[in-house]
Amino acid sequence: MVLDQLRGLVRPARERGPAIVVDQLTETFRLYHERPRSLKERLTKPLQRARYTDFNALEDVSFRVEHGESVGVIGHNGSGKSTLLKVLARILPADDGRVDINGRVASLLELGAGFHGDLTGRENVYLNGAILGLTREEVDAQFDAIVDFAGVRDFIDQPVRNYSSGMYVRLGFAIAVHVDPDILLVDEVLSVGDAFFQGKSLERMAAFRDRGRTVFFVSHDLDAIDHLCDRVLVLEHGKLAYDGPTREGVQLYAQLMGTVRDEVGPDVARIGSGDVRIVEAHLLDRDGAVVRRVAPSTTLTLQLRLRAERPVDECSAGATFETGDGRRLYEVHTTWQGLGIGPLEPGGAATVEIRFTAHLLAGHYRIGPSVTDPSGRIVHDVLPETIAFEVAPAPGGSGLVDLVAATAVVEGPSARRG
Repeated sequence: MVLDQLRGLVRPARERGPAIVVDQLTETFRLYHERPRSLKERLTKPLQRARYTDFNALEDVSFRVEHGESVGVIGHNGSGKSTLLKVLARILPADDGRVDINGRVASLLELGAGFHGDLTGRENVYLNGAILGLTREEVDAQFDAIVDFAGVRDFIDQPVRNYSSGMYVRLGFAIAVHVDPDILLVDEVLSVGDAFFQGKSLERMAAFRDRGRTVFFVSHDLDAIDHLCDRVLVLEHGKLAYDGPTREGVQLYAQLMGTVRDEVGPDVARIGSGDVRIVEAHLLDRDGAVVRRVAPSTTLTLQLRLRAERPVDECSAGATFETGDGRRLYEVHTTWQGLGIGPLEPGGAATVEIRFTAHLLAGHYRIGPSVTDPSGRIVHDVLPETIAFEVAPAPGGSGLVDLVAATAVVEGPSARRG
């Protein structure tokens, strides 16, 4: 009976449930407005309480990761990515909510994390192995592979305080991927390494994933996220803004990095000569309502309101259409359509409407309006923030372009719809 109980305790991790479960996680820090700057101030003002404000680095975040998944985490600086990894690695306790980790975890979160500067590279390999629960014999079996992967054999018996940042990362990553954990947590420290090591690291993580292990990867390298991860989490100001397929998540992230304002303020830094400015920009549906989410193959109108700051005889309004991750789809200018705008005197205004049908399938897209001279060589103004919109999913096809003319033809007997 005792043996049966012990076998139950050492079941494979995947048989004991999901790899990671995060339920309504909130992590709060105190932002102090002023604190005693010296010992004298602490002694002379012992009763003075430091004033602070609570800041939620993570707020009500929930998700679940199954064993064998590779999940990327993206978001702007300060969105909560590293805080989330520290909570998953048990470096920070969860202030509120629940975090369950099922399996052995190896993490590479910060440069030099888990290393002792006065110990040699060799000693740090064994120290990290012990922290991860390995016996000395298990580390012995992997030692040469770790050193060769890190490329630090000539320096393995030197104190790691003398290592470069790249050597730190190579050795830390080599330890993490060779101890055969169930879950690998990696922060964006891999960017410190050179291009060759980054490529080798991505290949190793892909192989790690293909063996059924779980990868949780934070990075600003969207190409690496796209290559390695089938799923992505997008964090925005500590909240989970998206959890789903990688391509759509990357597009949403690009959209969030350029949040749209329809009315362009005067204090925003602008590009161009300034002879003509874009003062308003709206994306409208057929009824003239501002839209941000549309169905495939919807007729839309890009409405621009221009104002002349100096006299111009003629100008041209245009726009570029891109996917959320920056791939150029289309470009149009009024002069290309045989339409000129002007003349305009200082303070004179003009409204331009560019109508188009968005033959696009589900995804995030953006429009970049601009004003130039008729030749397009002199730029008067470029809207500082792109206009973002989303095409909603629809049945009948997948991809990028909605080929509305494509039909399916069945010759001979065909199935009837019930």
